[in-house]
Amino acid sequence: MCSPLKGIRVVDLTHVLAGPYCSTILTDLGAEVIKIERPGIGEICRRMDPFRERESYYFAALNRNKRSLALDLKLDGAKLVLEDLIRRADVLLENFRPGTLDSLGFGYEQLRKLNPTLIICSISGFGQTGPLRDHGSFDLVAQAMTGVMSLTGEPGRPPVKAGMPIGDVFASVYAALAIASALIGRMKSGRGCVIDLSMFDALLTTIPYFASRYLADGDLLPPVGSGDPKAVPYGAFPAADGYIAIAVFGDNFWPPLCRAIERQDLARDPELASTDGRIRRRCEVESVLVERLKGKTVADWCKIFSTAGIPHGPILSVGAALDHPHTVARKLILKFEHQKCGTIRTVGSPINVDGEPIVISATPGPMLGEHTEQVLVELGYDAAKIARLRAEGAIALLP
Repeated sequence: MCSPLKGIRVVDLTHVLAGPYCSTILTDLGAEVIKIERPGIGEICRRMDPFRERESYYFAALNRNKRSLALDLKLDGAKLVLEDLIRRADVLLENFRPGTLDSLGFGYEQLRKLNPTLIICSISGFGQTGPLRDHGSFDLVAQAMTGVMSLTGEPGRPPVKAGMPIGDVFASVYAALAIASALIGRMKSGRGCVIDLSMFDALLTTIPYFASRYLADGDLLPPVGSGDPKAVPYGAFPAADGYIAIAVFGDNFWPPLCRAIERQDLARDPELASTDGRIRRRCEVESVLVERLKGKTVADWCKIFSTAGIPHGPILSVGAALDHPHTVARKLILKFEHQKCGTIRTVGSPINVDGEPIVISATPGPMLGEHTEQVLVELGYDAAKIARLRAEGAIALLP
């Protein structure tokens, strides 16, 4: 197994999804992640279903390969523990609202004094600067304010968000990439740096074509449902028993599609031979497809389109996608045992190296405070000091 970040220690102050997903990517790459959580409460994902014996299956799956250290950062004793951790860390990852670290006494300048080689990565809704710096955000807000929702949905209908939290996920992936790049940069410079990563910024990078249209000509494209403003036919179409996605991008696939649906007359129409012509007659082309496809099942059309070499795919449920033979063949489902949740199954890393997934085994997300004592011992704390911190409420140990 390839572990390029083996030996890298990450202090993880994040919660919900954007931060924890980033640190999970880092663990997949071999980093050691110490997750800091509030005693008795933990982070919010511990309260998200499904549950097994009052433990969150979702949390255990999302936070694989991490250790949990329960610290109450409002207390001085806990802050001293965090200082000791930071001195020995390579990366500090946080996704508080801007200014929260400063209020805790861990502003960027203080962090640099504690550890000049530390890489500090802050993930937020809108970044550490700019007029929206203090504007509260979740994935929905980021999608709304980056134009993503204006492009999503059916024509003439209210805007909708993407079904998955793309703002959280894109910010996580960019943050992991930025951290890995910063670690390489530190090998050359010997210095740490501050990474300012926002969901707003990350989501703006997901609309390159639409952004280019606007920035070049001031052109704003409307939503086209599952379709594409520059390709026809392109989208989800109903068959006899479900929906199938058909992607005729460019002109090469048009004649084979016409033969596949037994409408060769359309292939002989000179206007429909070009993408621009099909765009002008979008409604006509799509109506023909709807009429032809309803006569056969999705499975039937998949066989026909596969033979014809037309890009297509059935519209699968999440369950069907996870259970698909291709998912199994790609070894994308990780399985590990949790002391309360039992067998945990989750989607692993998409990174394959030398023909194998970069993650082939994992430990479950930790119990709250499971590794508090272990981490403190590693920092050189003796039993008396640990007991004193526990009595003060600065730390919590696993019961």
